[in-house]
Amino acid sequence: MIAHSDKEDAAATWKKTYGHHPLTAFLDHGPGGTGEPVAALRRPGNAGSNTAADHITTAQLALAQLPKHYRRGRQTLIRTDSAGGTHDFVSWLARRGRWLSYSVGMVITEAIHEHVLKVPASAWTPAVEIDGEARDGAWVAELTGKLLDGWPKGMRLIVRKERPLLAPS
Repeated sequence: MIAHSDKEDAAATWKKTYGHHPLTAFLDHGPGGTGEPVAALRRPGNAGSNTAADHITTAQLALAQLPKHYRRGRQTLIRTDSAGGTHDFVSWLARRGRWLSYSVGMVITEAIHEHVLKVPASAWTPAVEIDGEARDGAWVAELTGKLLDGWPKGMRLIVRKERPLLAPS
């Protein structure tokens, strides 16, 4: 968020602007969900994307907005892009007794890339859309082994590959 004057906690951003780098949480009630905002953490413009403490705080603020029976349980799914793919945040999500479901994006490291290249053709499964139909030109596979060392027990690493769509001429 760009600030055009010296606002509280505004700072230079990596995009060479000045302002804030907020983290927000939205609630989706499934198909037809409203996507309503439930939490926002205002941070200085120079705040890091992968700051686990900020992701934890934002998740706590969002969970506090839910009725008590949704604050724990597999029916509550927390999703983030790769900025949330840190050991500390994922460990917080997976902590014993919390029982939240989560789907966290990961940065594709060289090690992950090398493992993806070794996945045999037979291990790739067609990706499925929300309506249950196969997604044309998209496949998924699960990576296992040492890539998961240091991550919470039971965590799965699912990768996706897609054939690029050609732009209309």
